[in-house]
Amino acid sequence: MRRSHQHRQDAVSEILGVTMLLAMVVTVIGGVFVLLGPFLNDISDNREWSAGSVAATQLNDRILIAAQSPEGGGLVHQNAQISRSIDSLRDAETWKIQADLGGSDRTVVVLDGDLINVTSTNRTALTVTATADGISESWTLTNGTGNHTISNLSGTIIIDVQDIHGVHSHRFVQITIDGLRLNNLLTSGTFTVDLVNGARVEKLPSDAIEVRQFPRLQHDLLLDGTPRVSLVLLDIDISASAQRHMTNIHLDSKGVTELFDGSARNLVMVVDVAGDPSILPQYIHHWTGDHALYLASGHVEDYRGFGPHARLSGVDGITIIPSDVQLDLHVSLQTVEVS
Repeated sequence: MRRSHQHRQDAVSEILGVTMLLAMVVTVIGGVFVLLGPFLNDISDNREWSAGSVAATQLNDRILIAAQSPEGGGLVHQNAQISRSIDSLRDAETWKIQADLGGSDRTVVVLDGDLINVTSTNRTALTVTATADGISESWTLTNGTGNHTISNLSGTIIIDVQDIHGVHSHRFVQITIDGLRLNNLLTSGTFTVDLVNGARVEKLPSDAIEVRQFPRLQHDLLLDGTPRVSLVLLDIDISASAQRHMTNIHLDSKGVTELFDGSARNLVMVVDVAGDPSILPQYIHHWTGDHALYLASGHVEDYRGFGPHARLSGVDGITIIPSDVQLDLHVSLQTVEVS
């Protein structure tokens, strides 16, 4: 009986020992998971960030390819990462572009809501024609200047000016651009990528917005030394049938509209970017950064390229320097429908 009782006590002691050991193991494993938790979250976030960034780059490339296709052509893009994260960005950018095309005068057009103001330095501007969605209206100026109001201006707005000699002397264009936003959920928030006008803009929850790819604005010199400016705008038309959760994304070209194609002077381009105010300064610095270097070195008179139109911040627009020389200007608008 004593030996049996002793055996029971030994068995109980062994069970208690094993239980305590298991409790210690569980406690240690729990502590390890607590310590590793942030690292595991970081690994998951890095994986999601990488997948989202790659998916956005691929989609942007496909959109640009579709934009180059003939009207009615296009392609289908499939990506599970995108299918759960796509949103539309309405009125993401507004571009105002104007230049003198003929004659020798300098003309300026200001569009403020429905009010159109036209002035010309030598007062040679005479006839103004404004076209927009469903609107085409002309009027005559007095002494080369004047105001005119047109209600319900929308879409791509084109304002052409003819001088007293019947020469097409000036053009003003306003274009509003739509884009796409891709959202990727992370532990600490949402990683977003905006695809607007050929640009790719990324935002991590804890970081500042960074422009990874810029709109397609370029300049170079022709063989005879004439400056050439090329701008390709891209508007993304979100179809009514498009849904946030799409596995197959149809990208269809709706054609190209030529806005400027030939000689010009006094080019002014004003860009308004909706959303975060840090995007536009990155655009301006990318296009005009060399001008700031020449200005700081005291040799700005030798600079050739994009620079600020008025204030150095670029909020008044940018131009090609020197602005009063003849240049070769090409501006086109591509439209891609997403459905």
